[in-house]
Parts: sequence; C-alpha cells; structure tokens
Amino acid sequence: MKNIIKSVSVLAALTSLAFAGDEPKDLKKVIEDQGIYVETAKPGIVLSGYVDAGYSYDFNGAGAVGTRAATDGNTSGRGSNFNLNAFKLALEKPLSTKNEFSAGFRADLIYGDDASALAGTNATGALNPATTSSNNLLLEQAFVQLNAPVGNGINFKVGKFVTPLGYEVIERPANQNITYGNLFVNTIPLYHTGVLASYKVNDIIDVKGGVVNGANSDQQTGTAFGGAGGGTPNGVGLLGTVNVTAPGGNANIQQGVFIALNSNATSNTGLLATPSEAPLWVYDIWGQWKPKFNSNLTLGFNGDFGEGTQYLAGLSNNTTFEGAAVYAKYQFTKIFSLATRTDWLHTDNGGKFTPDGYAGANDIYSFTATGSFDVFENTLLRAEYRADYGSEGISAGGGNLPAGAPFGTAPVSKGPAQLIDLEIVYSF
Repeated sequence: MKNIIKSVSVLAALTSLAFAGDEPKDLKKVIEDQGIYVETAKPGIVLSGYVDAGYSYDFNGAGAVGTRAATDGNTSGRGSNFNLNAFKLALEKPLSTKNEFSAGFRADLIYGDDASALAGTNATGALNPATTSSNNLLLEQAFVQLNAPVGNGINFKVGKFVTPLGYEVIERPANQNITYGNLFVNTIPLYHTGVLASYKVNDIIDVKGGVVNGANSDQQTGTAFGGAGGGTPNGVGLLGTVNVTAPGGNANIQQGVFIALNSNATSNTGLLATPSEAPLWVYDIWGQWKPKFNSNLTLGFNGDFGEGTQYLAGLSNNTTFEGAAVYAKYQFTKIFSLATRTDWLHTDNGGKFTPDGYAGANDIYSFTATGSFDVFENTLLRAEYRADYGSEGISAGGGNLPAGAPFGTAPVSKGPAQLIDLEIVYSF
C-alpha cells in the first residue's frame, strides 16, 4: 500500500502539468459543442462524439464496487486489460435559439465496454449496470424536443433521455474521475422514457418535471431501480428537479426526486416485493462551487437517500439506503489538474450492497484520485488510483462485486480493493 501511494505521488510530482478542464456538466457541453454539421435533407443537424480507450490494472483481482461499469465488462476479476470504454455518436437538430415554436431531436449511441456494462441484466432479470450484457451497443437516449413560447419558453423532451439527477453523468470524459462513483451506479436511475418539461424561470431558477415509466429497462442503475425481467414497464414514475444558480454564476445547487408508483410486480425481481409496499423513491441533491478568490479550485458534493426493493433472490423486504460524495479539483497549471472523490454508501438491512445471505447493515467507502493532462488538441489524458472498502465485504471468490449482485458462497473480502486506470479520449 505504501509503495502504491509513493508511486502515485511520484507520478503526480513528475507531471506537474494540469488539464484545463471544466466542471462535469460544463465539459459535457464542450464535448457536444465540438460537433460538426452534417449534410442532410434538413439543415442544421450536428454530429458529435468521442472515442474513449484505456488500460486497467486491478491489484486485488477483485474489482471495486461501482468500477466495473466504469471500466471493462468482465464479470470476474479484471486483472490487467486494455479497454475500449466507449465510442459515442450523437446526432442532434437543436432547438432554435429564439423563443418561438420550434422542434428538433437528439439520438445518442454508445459502443464498447461501457455500453455492455450499462445495458446489462442479471440472472434474475432485474436490470443492473454492474452486470454485463452481451450487447456492446447502447441507445443512450433518443427523443424529440419541442419548444413552446410560453413565458420564457417551455422545452419538452419526448422519448428516452438521460436522468437529470446526480452530479456525475454517463459520459465519463465529462466527469472529474475516470471511474463512476458508487452513488451514480447504485442510487439513481440512469435513463427515463416519457415526457420531461424544462422551464427557466430566470437566471437563477431552472425547474424540470416529467411523467415517465416506473421501473423497467429504461430505469437502469444498481439494485434500487432494477425492474422486472423482460423490460415490462411497472407503473408510472414522477420526476422533478429544481436548480438554483448563484447570482455570480460561480455556484449552483440542485434538488431532485424520482418516485416509481403503482408497481405490478409479483416477485422480488420487480420494483417491489408486493404491490402493497411503499413506492420506490430517491431524493437527490448535488451542487458545485468555484470560489472567486481562487478560480483554479472547483468543489462539489452529491447526496442521495431513498428506499427500494432488495435485490437478492429470497429477500423480499425493502431496504433504505443513503450515500454522500465530495469532489475537489485543482488546476495546477494550464495542462495539469488533480481531482479527488471521496464517497460513502450505506444500506440498513442488507440485500443491496452486502454479501449473499447477509441481512445486516453495510457501508462502502471509496477514495479516488485522478490526474488530467491537456497536451494534445481535443484529447484528454488521465491517470487514476482508486480504493474501496466494505464494512461487511465488497468482493467474493476473486470476482467483482457489482453492487447487489449474487455473490455465491465464496469467502468475502472487505478490501481495500485497489485499481489503477489510464484513459485517453478524443472528442469531435
């Protein structure tokens, strides 16, 4: 462990260079804005995307919770592997910049290990991004977008779209770290299918609200939002967020909630063990701050609290879960920055992030440090060290512990599970 820490320190010292990155949400927009116009029958259609490849080394041969969906798609210990994390293509006809009746669309496709992991299903049929799918192609989102010139303009998305919840996003180059955080892959839905309306009240307040499917193949994340097998929709979901931006524009905070109602599940592989139980729900809050006294520093946080069905076969009662994460990024030079993430995830009564058959509470702790380098045009280079520890275990039998997956009867390791990732991304 000491040698690993020394090696990471030496690497950071020798590369006193920093990538001039933006906050997670802003960098995602930068990646998309680099798109090129495409010759079509309808003018104004833009093509954008990126290629994300890398190398992962797992010191334990047993991956950390949450990292498997963020690196390769293996279901056993990763060992040393080169990875095609993602090849993404996005095609969009944006809305008019004027507040008038206008229409457009957007479609995003992802190919690679991320697509395989984020579109996976487990043995019981409940969806879980930490379980590999044999299909390496993922339709991330596809929706029609409309603007109605009511007030400042109401924007609508109709179709499949990524969730507005959470500090992190599916596009890993837009996040501060290479791997996803434990909250992202375990506590919030990743996608929705339905209708989402957005309204910017003023320069400070922005609200979103939608009616979407309950829990099925488009509400995909860790064990909390696993749907019934076969992707059959279960009921209706309500989605809403309120984002408040500081008058100076250097800070914001967003609160959001998702509630899945009227489950028709008849077994513990669905939204709820029985339709009479309480709805599955999650409250999400995140924020970020770039202090004016030091523009090189970016601070962020994320918190989640909710209740959902237990995942493991034979355990049918609900589990309450909560988690928190703090983020810090510092721009040392124009070409080197260092970002850290510390997160904690807790379940009250087992079956969610715990070894098979364990019915007590469990806590997962994780620390991640990522160095980013901006040397080549449109190219992101990153190196990362990550360690995860579980109070009641995070891995079994030398394999990964995707959150909530059935682990068999192999001995359980509490960790730390340690991982080093290298990444190169070219965006267009």
